[in-house]
Amino acid sequence: MKQILPFSHTLYAKLYSFVLSVLLAYCLFNAIYSVIIGGKSTYFFSSLILIFQTINVFKASVNKKIYNYMGLIGLILSLVYLNHWMFLSQPESIAILPSVILTLLSLGYFSQQHLHLNLLKAALIFWLLVLAYTQYHDLNTLQNYYNSLHTGETWQQYGAL
Repeated sequence: MKQILPFSHTLYAKLYSFVLSVLLAYCLFNAIYSVIIGGKSTYFFSSLILIFQTINVFKASVNKKIYNYMGLIGLILSLVYLNHWMFLSQPESIAILPSVILTLLSLGYFSQQHLHLNLLKAALIFWLLVLAYTQYHDLNTLQNYYNSLHTGETWQQYGAL
């Protein structure tokens, strides 16, 4: 039994890292595509900040405190960016919640307690799923808007959008 537990722990850790990487990549590529076709850049900048914070939080290093402060700086930058744009809708403000969870993960109080750490990791995956769904919904709304404009151009006929 003791031999199974360390293997399952490493398996779960690798599975968690894989799911986290896939969700972050999906959010980033979806945000890039949305910006390319004329959407707002809010999701793009929030995805970049989330990737930056994720690398800093989960990176094993001797200077862990420096990376924790870099995560706090990333959260402050995202808050300043989101507060700068007063025309944000409620779905776009969801982009800040994974950043808050990553900042809590970087603080020593939450990362040293096993129960809090597991809850924050589960909440991070949940809010990344919500962010991915919100981005998908906004992208579909933008595509439907462009489909209603029937200009007869070839990029619309061949499915560029």
